[in-house]
Amino acid sequence: MNIVEIDHIRRSLPSQWNELSRRQLLYVSKLFGAKLTLVEFRVKALFVFLSIKRKSFKRIAPEDAFTLCESLDFLNKEVTLTRNLLPAIKAGLRKYHGPADAMVYCTFGEFTLACSALDEFQKTGEEKYFDELVAILYRPKKIFWSIRKYFTDNQDSRSKFMNRTMKKRSGKIARINHCVKYSIYLFFNGVLNSLPALYPYVYHEKNEAGDQDNGWASLIISLADGKTDDTSLETIMNSNLYNVFIGLNKKAKEYHEYMSKIESYDRH
Repeated sequence: MNIVEIDHIRRSLPSQWNELSRRQLLYVSKLFGAKLTLVEFRVKALFVFLSIKRKSFKRIAPEDAFTLCESLDFLNKEVTLTRNLLPAIKAGLRKYHGPADAMVYCTFGEFTLACSALDEFQKTGEEKYFDELVAILYRPKKIFWSIRKYFTDNQDSRSKFMNRTMKKRSGKIARINHCVKYSIYLFFNGVLNSLPALYPYVYHEKNEAGDQDNGWASLIISLADGKTDDTSLETIMNSNLYNVFIGLNKKAKEYHEYMSKIESYDRH
């Protein structure tokens, strides 16, 4: 976080995605939807982030304004947002709850479905896949959660994901402000971007597999020790996202080391 002093008042300015506030994230999402030049984008973001009157903003020296705008260059680089700044959203009279920071309580099945919806949206540009992405991640709160949370290790307040309710929820979410949905998209992208550094062997194997869905399928089957029956695969899909990634990374590392040894023997 950068500290800026304007008119003898110290103000904070975010220097990375995870330092944004909810209000700032929503405004950035709005800017991404507008057709702005890079300079216009950063100047508008700077004005809102500093929360000062227009007269005070105009008194900032051009060279200082340039430096401050340059400090917001992270907004135009890879998204690294892993804090969920929108823990709950409203669609009409219904309230839906989203995943925790970094999606720590999500299941692997939910994650792969969200990846598929994102992939379809990026391929087709159809808004319905955008709505499905949000509907997969945001669900009603579990019944009696205020009491149940004290008797379980799983602190995910959301009800279990079910395909049959997702379509109906997606229709309601379609009416939500686009900036809200885009902010959720940025959060999911941030989590996605954080995973390759944590689990490099998984993404090395997945990239070699080519197609996204087929890549996940081969990795899931390997974690299930080659079993493809419904029970084995369902167990993997309902397991915690990060627990599965730890297992996948271990398997992928073993495979990578095995192939390296074979290549070494072949050279000799």
